[in-house]
Amino acid sequence: MKTIAILAHPNSIASDVLTLLDYFEFSNALWRFLQPESQQQLFHAYVVSPDAKPLQLRHGLQLAVQPHDWSQADAAVFTPGYAYDAQGLQQLVEQSSCYYPKLPALLAKGALLAASCTGTYALAGSGLLNHRQATSSWFFKDVFKSMFPQVHLQLNKVLVMDQQLLTAGATTSHHNLCLALTEKLAGEQFARQMAKLMLTDPNRSSQLPYMDADLLPANPVLDPLMKQARRYLLANLAEPFSLQQLADQLHLTKRTLLRRFKAELQDTPLNYLQRLRIEQAKRLLETSRMPIEQVVLQVGYEDVSSFRKLFLQYTELTPSQYRQKFLLEPNWSCCPQNLD
Repeated sequence: MKTIAILAHPNSIASDVLTLLDYFEFSNALWRFLQPESQQQLFHAYVVSPDAKPLQLRHGLQLAVQPHDWSQADAAVFTPGYAYDAQGLQQLVEQSSCYYPKLPALLAKGALLAASCTGTYALAGSGLLNHRQATSSWFFKDVFKSMFPQVHLQLNKVLVMDQQLLTAGATTSHHNLCLALTEKLAGEQFARQMAKLMLTDPNRSSQLPYMDADLLPANPVLDPLMKQARRYLLANLAEPFSLQQLADQLHLTKRTLLRRFKAELQDTPLNYLQRLRIEQAKRLLETSRMPIEQVVLQVGYEDVSSFRKLFLQYTELTPSQYRQKFLLEPNWSCCPQNLD
């Protein structure tokens, strides 16, 4: 029997804690179905609290905490917490710091350490992700890079495994994290069977298609001229780009424009314009059935092939694949009814 310690705290998101408990209980049910002669459960997942006392979560939910020596677990999972800014994410690290002393010994005995979404901040706070590859919630990418500059962040990935350390991306990626833990602890075949049972896509590998610039926390642009530059690019999205024309519009030299643009927007004007164009193309693909050739023209490109390559670079999907994934039909309903 494999044991999984769920490292929680009072600010843990209840659904993530319960999802882990439920998932491994479902795994046990499938295991008993496939192995009726087995007298032992496949997994034992249990909740750990910082003070070994019952855990009082938000919404008044209380979870019993059984006494376990979790330093002997086969895997330990840091749960995400309710944190939406740099201060809250730093507090999440502090709330989880009581678990850090036991982690090196866990790794030494061959155990897996895992985390998803904001739980990756708790794992990164231990220092064990330094100089390793990891992923996290794309929404807080700038905060993560600021707090943990030594972590090689692979933000495009839903799931990253670097030796015994598993990290997963935003919110529902914990389903993929559970599948990865199952594969490592119980084998690929059983993990594939669980994926089918849970309707979880094991091939969901990238967060890029889900990234939405409108949802990212905006970095304030303090330079009035760079605000003007951004407005100009937005207003002339479909027009051919000329660095000299933009510089003339702002009464700057090209060199000064590049320097100030980089300082304020962390990019070149052309790369920034490309990102704006991709975001506009995504909106058109999501909300209309406009032919892709027309979408390309609407965002300032003429060569469909070149645009497709650029779109693939930013989203890891072709425009057609993106539309198929995210286009909502006019009569879309979350609960379609069979009217036959």
